[in-house]
Amino acid sequence: MCEECGCGLDTSLTCPECGGRMVLVNGQATCLSCGASPAPATDPPEHKEHHHHHHAGHVHEETKAEPDDLTKLRILLPHWIEHNEEHAAGFERWVARARELGWEETARRIEEAVEQMAACNQALRAALEGLEGE
Repeated sequence: MCEECGCGLDTSLTCPECGGRMVLVNGQATCLSCGASPAPATDPPEHKEHHHHHHAGHVHEETKAEPDDLTKLRILLPHWIEHNEEHAAGFERWVARARELGWEETARRIEEAVEQMAACNQALRAALEGLEGE
């Protein structure tokens, strides 16, 4: 969690779109699972659709200003990595149990899933590192 602005603070809210857990990102509740950020009830209609930023003779159009997608990803990526690691630990327990029961093929398949989860997390870590320059 960001000490300065509270980003990442658990809101105890449930996402209306997917049922996931919501945290604060730039003061806006954001789903850790799907990234949804329901617009606050106080937003005027034009902010819910899109708005423009004018800079030195050119215009930037944005679909949503707060919370920005970069901040969302900086919170979501570590959450996804941790979530995957928790699942992988559970998978490994089931590998051992399947072997105890003599289900070697099942154990091997679950091990494949653990390896794929590790590869997934490597890609997510690389994505997170790639955000450092953004």
